[in-house]
Amino acid sequence: MITETMLTQLRSLIRPLKTRIANSIATAVIENVDDSTKMQVLQLIVLSGETLDDCLRFQEYGFNSVPLTGAEAVVVFPNGDRGNPLVVAVDDRRHRPTDWDPGDAGVYNSSLAQVRLKGADIEVNPGPGGKVFVRTSGGSSEPVVLLSEHNSHSHPAPLGPTGTPTTDAVGTTKSEYE
Repeated sequence: MITETMLTQLRSLIRPLKTRIANSIATAVIENVDDSTKMQVLQLIVLSGETLDDCLRFQEYGFNSVPLTGAEAVVVFPNGDRGNPLVVAVDDRRHRPTDWDPGDAGVYNSSLAQVRLKGADIEVNPGPGGKVFVRTSGGSSEPVVLLSEHNSHSHPAPLGPTGTPTTDAVGTTKSEYE
């Protein structure tokens, strides 16, 4: 039979483990971002009001983002050690697009630019006033011209403007998947 004294002693023994478990995961708000290092470093305000410096942020390989101040994070503390915070997820509800269809995926930023994989289609949407650019292997970039803009443009000429193009722009044929 367990006595009240034994139960008190057991609670006393378990308390440090309970505290470590309770302190192993937290939500936080991003206060500052240092993207100049090999692993991004964040300063966080944990929702209890605690400031955490030098929090390493792990991102998925091949994807990179620099979150804005005020974005939210999930931070884990291995073994409940608050001195070694690791950021494993960041989101910013202020800018996240909504109402996408099940199965859609994409990337977006705070300027409303998006690349969306929508079913079998790929949509590239620059933010308001933005353009879509293609960067060459040499490092230069050129804006993408819409087929409708190409087909309706004309050039000034010494005797007056030329008519609209009579041939399709290079690279406007349908892909083998269409």
